[in-house]
This record gives sequence, structure tokens and C-alpha cells, in this order.
Amino acid sequence: MSIVAIGWDVRGWRGTQQAIVVLKFDKHDKKPQWWVSEDFRFEPGQSFSLFSLVSKATGTEKTPWLEQADKIVVGIDAPLAFPRAFIDLLTNNETSITPSSTEMENPLAYRDCERWIYKQFGKKPLSATFDKLGNGATLALSLAHALVQEGFQLVPQTANDADRAIIEVYPAIHKIEPRRAASAIESMHRLIPTNISVGSDQYDAAICAILAALYAGCEDDLGLPSVSGIQEGFDPAEGWIYALPADYVREY
Repeated sequence: MSIVAIGWDVRGWRGTQQAIVVLKFDKHDKKPQWWVSEDFRFEPGQSFSLFSLVSKATGTEKTPWLEQADKIVVGIDAPLAFPRAFIDLLTNNETSITPSSTEMENPLAYRDCERWIYKQFGKKPLSATFDKLGNGATLALSLAHALVQEGFQLVPQTANDADRAIIEVYPAIHKIEPRRAASAIESMHRLIPTNISVGSDQYDAAICAILAALYAGCEDDLGLPSVSGIQEGFDPAEGWIYALPADYVREY
């Protein structure tokens, strides 16, 4: 079985520090291959596609292994959905929100999955509606919608599982300290090629690619546990943040 995991460290629409890492894993020979992009930005008028992502890292148009892959998973470090209450506020004149005790509890600012991450990992995400994260979120969603036209599924918004999947991930909660310059926990850090510097955009993209590979079923091969899927009672329309179990991360 051939698995291609693509990690994207997102910046805004005009951001010049986008980074892509591609991890190809053939289960029969168990030799991972890595491709790593330089920092880049999307050019004005550029069409979005799977190739527009992968080519940033591979630097070539010849990627037959991509078309032949059994599974392709794109792990994106940006929200792939907005809070349901926020969408209702924009589309329903009868929606009414009262003040909350904290910003984290404000249903316009955060999704339930983000509150779950905050409780599990103790790290407060940025808000796609209240913070500048909305810039990257709209870019990520626009490219994700282009991938859907190529046969991908947004998981769990449109499918419970898929061999061509787009998932939301959060590299920062897999680090030993809550700083961008911190390294990932050791069991994850050891998998990342040594030519990728800790704290770089490429390093975060590599964490995204590893999480995408775990979603695709490479747990035993990478020596890591499965990522946590959507919990019972959560609304799949709000998306999910796929991550290693919090108890496992806390061990480091």
C-alpha cells in the first residue's frame, strides 16, 4: 500500500511563508520519502489544485506515484470550518447571542472542537472569527474546496472517513513547550528529517504531514498512536482537529 501524506503550514492570502511537506510511505519497503518546500506564496490568479500544493515541495511535474497512491491525506494547520453560531448569525435574522463569561465560551468565537482542544491540551487556539486566523482559514477552505472537486472529502464534515481526505491538524499542541520555536515531542521529532530546522514553517508542515500519515493508518510504521477522531456528541459540520491523544503528549 502506498500512502501520501501532505502537510501544509498555512499563512494568509498574501503570506510569503507558506510551507508544504510531502511524506510518501510504501508499506512494503517501509522507507519514507520526504519532499520539503521552501517558503512560498501563492501567485495572483493561480489556480488551486492538489498539484499546486505538491509541486511546491517536489519541484517537478512528474509525480506518477501521486496518482497511483492508495491513500492521499492532506493535513492543514488552519480551521476548516467556522462556528455554527457564527454562520447562523450571518444567515438567520432571528439568531441572538448573549455575552459569555470568557472568550473561549463565546460560540461566535470558537467551535466545540476548539474548546475540547483547550480542555485536553491547555492551549488556547486563535479564533478564526475574532483573530487574524480568519485570513489563513479562508485560504485553507478555498483550496480545500478545490480539492473536493478532485475527489477529496473534508473529514468529518462531509464523510466519516476517506482515502482522499482533507483533515485539520494543530502542530503546536504536539510540542514540548507552547512556543513556535519549540521542538515536537521526541517520538515525533525523531521522524522529521534533520535538514528541517526546529521552529521553521517547514517543521510545522512536517508535523502536519506526520499527523496526516497517522490518519491514513501508519501508526505501527511510525511508532506513534492513532490520532483522536471526532468525539461523540460533537457536530461534524464544525469540523474536527485531529491530534495525538493528550495523555500521550503529556508524557513528554
